[in-house]
Amino acid sequence: MKVSFKYLKNHVDLSDITPEELAAKLTFAGAEVEEVSPFAQGTHLVIGHVLSCLPHPDSDHLHVLQVDEGPEFGVHQIVCGAPNAREGLNVIVARNGAKLPGGEIKPSKIRGVESDGMCCSLLELGVDRKYLSDYQCSGIEELPSDAPVGSTDVLGYLGLDDVALDLSILPNRPDLYSFENVCREVSCLLERPFKAEEVSSQSLTETAFHVGSSTEKCPLFTARVIRGVKTKESPLWMKRMLETCGIRSINNVVDIGNYIMLLTGQPLNMYDLDKLPVPELIVRDDLSEDFLAMDGNRYPLEKGDLVVTSGGKPMCLAGIMTADACRVDENTQNLVVEAAYFDGAFIRRTSNRIGLSSDSSLRFCKGINPDQMEYVQAKTSESLLSLADADQVSETISYDALPHAEREIETSFSYINGRLGTNFQPEEILRALKRDNLVADVSGDKVTVKVPSYRIDMDGQADVTEEVIRILGLDNIKSEFPSTRLSISGLTEKQKKKNDVRSVLRDLGMNEVLTYTLVSEATSASFRYLSKAQPYRLKNPLTVERSFVRPSLLPSLLETAAFNVARQNKDFGLFEISDIDAHGLQTRYLAGVLIGNRKDQGRIGEKPFDFFDAKGLIESVFEVLDIKANRYSLVSWSLGGEEMHPGRSAEIRIGKKLVGYLGELHPTLSKRLGLKTAVVFELDFEELCNVKTGNPKAVIPAKYPSVSRDLAILLDQKVDYQSIKREVLKSSALISEVQAFDVYQGKGIPDGKKSLALALTLSSLDHTLKEAEISEAVAKAIQSIKVKFGAEIRGE
Repeated sequence: MKVSFKYLKNHVDLSDITPEELAAKLTFAGAEVEEVSPFAQGTHLVIGHVLSCLPHPDSDHLHVLQVDEGPEFGVHQIVCGAPNAREGLNVIVARNGAKLPGGEIKPSKIRGVESDGMCCSLLELGVDRKYLSDYQCSGIEELPSDAPVGSTDVLGYLGLDDVALDLSILPNRPDLYSFENVCREVSCLLERPFKAEEVSSQSLTETAFHVGSSTEKCPLFTARVIRGVKTKESPLWMKRMLETCGIRSINNVVDIGNYIMLLTGQPLNMYDLDKLPVPELIVRDDLSEDFLAMDGNRYPLEKGDLVVTSGGKPMCLAGIMTADACRVDENTQNLVVEAAYFDGAFIRRTSNRIGLSSDSSLRFCKGINPDQMEYVQAKTSESLLSLADADQVSETISYDALPHAEREIETSFSYINGRLGTNFQPEEILRALKRDNLVADVSGDKVTVKVPSYRIDMDGQADVTEEVIRILGLDNIKSEFPSTRLSISGLTEKQKKKNDVRSVLRDLGMNEVLTYTLVSEATSASFRYLSKAQPYRLKNPLTVERSFVRPSLLPSLLETAAFNVARQNKDFGLFEISDIDAHGLQTRYLAGVLIGNRKDQGRIGEKPFDFFDAKGLIESVFEVLDIKANRYSLVSWSLGGEEMHPGRSAEIRIGKKLVGYLGELHPTLSKRLGLKTAVVFELDFEELCNVKTGNPKAVIPAKYPSVSRDLAILLDQKVDYQSIKREVLKSSALISEVQAFDVYQGKGIPDGKKSLALALTLSSLDHTLKEAEISEAVAKAIQSIKVKFGAEIRGE
C-alpha cells in the first residue's frame, strides 16, 4: 500500500526526517517499506512565460521560443517541438543543469539554433502516464494564466511535491491499511505527538431509510442518506494525494469514498438513492442469479455470496462491486453511504471465484475496525458537505449485532522477558506500552493491557511481547546460540520401511515424484477403490480445479504421466508415497504408473509394460516389508468402476481385506489422457506396514540335492494360479517351491478350461530324497488339487 509522505507530515512532525530515513525506521519496526518513490521530480525548475513563438528556420515542426523566466533568471531562448507551444503560454522550464528522470539538461544547438533549457510536460517530470490526458502527454504542460512567473517551487505549486512510501503490509499488521494508523505508528516510533483528524459538528436529520442483515456474515451495517450532492471535479490536493497512492481521480464523490478508505481503512460504498427500488438495504447470502455490475459484466451469484439488496434485488456484491442499477453517476443528487463489517473469508471466496478484487475487498479480507463506523460516517459526511455541496445529512442508521467489548490482554513482566530472552525492567516495558497507546494496569508481576479498537491485530500475550521488542529495539536481544542437549534418536519402524521401499523401487528403475494434494471435484471421485471416505472440500479454494483434498494418488500420478508423454517422454515409471486424509480416514498410500515400453538390452528386447511388470514391483514391495507370499493373494477384479480394465486387473487382499489393486487402465480413460497404455497400482501402505510379521530367521542352506518334477493339469479357467500354488505347497512338507512355466488355452482344450504346467521342487534338510518319498509327495499334491479344484492330470 502506498502512503503519502505529505499526509504523514501534516499529522506528525517530520520536519527533520527525510522519506528515506522514515522508511528505514518503519522497516526495522516490522512495517517494511519496499520503495520510496517521488510522485514527480526535477531540479532547477522555474515557471516561465512564452513571450514569442516563431517557426524554426530549418524545421517544419520545431519552434523557437523566447521565455521570460522571471526577474531572477531573465529571458532565454528555447527550441521546442511541442505542437501546443504558443505565445502567451505559461510553462514549466527546466533550466540548464536541471536533472530530470530522463537525464540532465545542458545548453545545446538544435539545427543551428541555440537552446537554453527545455519546456517540460508532466510526463517528463516523472508523472505516470495513467494520470494524464492524451493532450497532456502529446505536448508541454499548460499552466494557468495566473501562475507565478519566476517561481522555482514548481512541484509545490502543482501539488507534485509528494513522495509515496510503498508499504509491504504483512498479515500480522492489517491495521496499517489505514493512513491514520500509519501516522500512529510513526508517532510511536519517533515519540512525537499525532495530530488526529477532526470532524466538524453536523446538523443531522431523521430518515425513514432502513438497513438490516439476514446473515451472521454481516453483523454490522451502517448507512447515512446524503441529499443535494453535486458531482464535479475534485480539488487538486485530493487528486494529487490519490494519485500519489496509485488511485486515479474520477470525480469528487468517488474520490471522497477512496480518500476516506485510505484515511481510516474502512471501505465505503455509495448508492444513488433515487435508483434504489425501496428505501432500504438488506444484506443476504441466499441469492442464486446473475448480477450486472457497474463494470458492465455479469457475474453469477451463488448461495453463500454476500449481497446487499433493496426490494429483494441485488444492489451490491458486498465488499466487491456495486450493481449497475444503482451506481453513482454525474446526474446523482442523493446518496446512501454504506459502511459495513463483512466476514472477510466469504468476501475472499467470492472474489476468488469470480476473479474480481479491489482495494475494498482486500481490506475486508485482511480485517477492519468495527468500532469506528460512526466516525467514518461523520468524516464522509463532512467531506460531502464541503467538497460536493451536499445540503442535508441524515443520522446514522445501523444494524449492529456485535458486542463492541473493550479488549484486554493479561500477561506478565516475567512472560515478556522470558519469551524475548531479555531483562527489561518493568518501567521500560510500561514506557514502551505507553508509547504505543496501550494502557497497562499492573498488579505485582501481572500486567493487564487494554487494547485500542484500531489495533485489530492484537489478541494475545505474544502480540504484547512483539510490541515491546519492536519499540525498544531488536538490538536488545543477545546474539547467542541457545543451549541445546544432544539426544540419540532414530527413525521409527514405519519410517525405515518407507525408506526401504523407496530405495527398492528406485533401484528397479522407477522415478519418485511428489504431486499436488489438491484436485478438482471430478478428479476426487475417481479411483475410489481402497476407501469410500468422503474427501475434504476447501472452504476458500484458490481455483475450482484445486478445491478437494485427494482421496487417491493415482489421478495426480496420471496427470504427471500425461504431462511427460505430451513432451515426448514416453517410456518411464513413476511412484509416490503420500498421506491421504478424508472424513474419518487418515492413512498413507503407495501408487505407481508404468508408461510405454520396458527396455531389455537397450531397445533390442523392449516390450510394452503389462500386468506382470506391476505385479513384480508389488512382489518386491511385499518382500521388503517381509510379507510372505502365502499371506496375500491376487484375486479377479470385482470392484467395478470405470477406471480399470476389468479383464486385466486384479485385487490384492490379505485375508478378506482389500489392501491394493493393480492392472491396466481402461482404454477409454487412457485415450482421454493421451496415453496408449498405462499399467497402474495403488496400495494401502499404512495397512501393509501394520501387518504383523515374524522376526527374520536364519535358515541353513540345504546340504542335500533337490529334485524337480513337472505336472500338466487341466482345470477350470476361473481357478487362479496362486490358489493352486498354495494348495500344492500345503500338500507336502517336501515340496519347497512351485513355479508355473506354461498356460495354454485353445485347440485341444475344452471351452472354459485351461492347461497349466507346473514345476515342483522337492528337497529335505536332513537326507537325500528317495524315489518313493518323491512319488508320494507328488501323489499328495495331485490328489489335493483334484479334490480342491476338480483338476485333471494331463497324460493320465
